[in-house]
Amino acid sequence: MLVENGGVIRQERASAIGELVRIVILQNLDKLNDFKFLYKKFDADHLNQLSREQIEAECPSYFSRWIVAQTFTAMSLEAFYYDYIQNNASKTQADKKRTPPERFKFICYDLLKISSDKIDDLVNKITLLDKTRTHWVHNKSADFASYRKAADFLSPDECVGILTEVFEVIFKYDRDYILAREISFKLKQVQLNVAAEIDALAL
Repeated sequence: MLVENGGVIRQERASAIGELVRIVILQNLDKLNDFKFLYKKFDADHLNQLSREQIEAECPSYFSRWIVAQTFTAMSLEAFYYDYIQNNASKTQADKKRTPPERFKFICYDLLKISSDKIDDLVNKITLLDKTRTHWVHNKSADFASYRKAADFLSPDECVGILTEVFEVIFKYDRDYILAREISFKLKQVQLNVAAEIDALAL
């Protein structure tokens, strides 16, 4: 937990949120580097014609970044939910058995009094993230098509987008939660930098 006093930010309680978010950011930046390599090698016209197998032959880690980003995004949010509930409700509430989407809704509805219509779309994204994360973490045998389908959910860019939305919403309704402000600022900067680099490719 971060506390700001007289413009100085200090950490009051240890949390892994920052490190987990950093891993998601790195997946996004590494995906960008792979994309730039592919763009320069195959140019824009041919890039969309590349098969998954061709992309993996050129950039072996390209699609595995989806899995890492999905998993660490879910872990980042789970760390945040626990930290926030413990700080703003109680450790008993933080330890209470809830799914990650239920924890997010508890924070929004019960603690911040946000109406559901303001976060419905975000709740749907968090629910999809939770299902995808469960698919990888609690891995079970399934038909090949379902694994391909899960692998295509939530790119590193989309994972950064979910994190940005969550922390923007929290800071909008809780201006004292400095961690949300700092993380959302960093994530928005990453998104702007990635967009600028992609735009520069067309010049």
